[in-house]
Amino acid sequence: MDNIKKPYHHKVSILLGVIAAFCLLLIAPVLGQPLKLEDKFLLKDKEFAVSQKDFETHKKWNRLINKLERRSAYDQEYFLKYLFYTSHQKMLKNYNKGTTINELLSGGDYDCVSGSIMFSVLLNYFNISHRIIETDYHVFIIAELEEKEYIFESTDAQAGFISDPQKVAQFKAEFLPMGQVNTLMNNEKVGELQYGNPNSRTIYKQISLRQLVALQYFNQGLIAINNQDLKLASQRLQQALNLYDSERINTVFNIIAH
Repeated sequence: MDNIKKPYHHKVSILLGVIAAFCLLLIAPVLGQPLKLEDKFLLKDKEFAVSQKDFETHKKWNRLINKLERRSAYDQEYFLKYLFYTSHQKMLKNYNKGTTINELLSGGDYDCVSGSIMFSVLLNYFNISHRIIETDYHVFIIAELEEKEYIFESTDAQAGFISDPQKVAQFKAEFLPMGQVNTLMNNEKVGELQYGNPNSRTIYKQISLRQLVALQYFNQGLIAINNQDLKLASQRLQQALNLYDSERINTVFNIIAH
């Protein structure tokens, strides 16, 4: 058995929330109670909290860290690819929309958001620069080494690591608002990758881990709305707005509050 270490004792601050799927859900107009943004105690909801200690004491997670550390001195591009596929194989077992990082850690259920948070935490641990990208209906990660970009697509276990510059550009072009595609692609043909069935492409932005946490709360709010649980929806949207005052979260906020 591997010697279990506690790699996050000094390197990673407390993770504010756990990430569920960033899936697209239909929202029906509903009536609810006004949200009170000052109710910040909701951020302490333990059901969604994953702390530094949870990572430190998680045996499977620490075995993964130990395994990755043994290859971390190798060629950097090789290590990025190794990190992606080894982590995917060891931690991400079953794709399920709406899952949380707790479910990922305990049983391997994941989606694009919980998978992305896992990769972001790992990349932070190994001091690898990366960006979390929010789009209309998906999130993914762009890692960077010496000005070269690498896609981390958590929902694709077979081909989710993309290093070829043209394929990276093609992948990004599938999510960029239409006005930016030609600039990115230099008038080359856009690739055929598709995720979901989007009606529009209006959002493509870098977000922080904190904001990604907010999108998890936002998704939980949408799920609660879909289940007609307005009390829970109000709580989750409350939490999302406390972390990320975005247009889309405010739109749903206004539906619930009015």
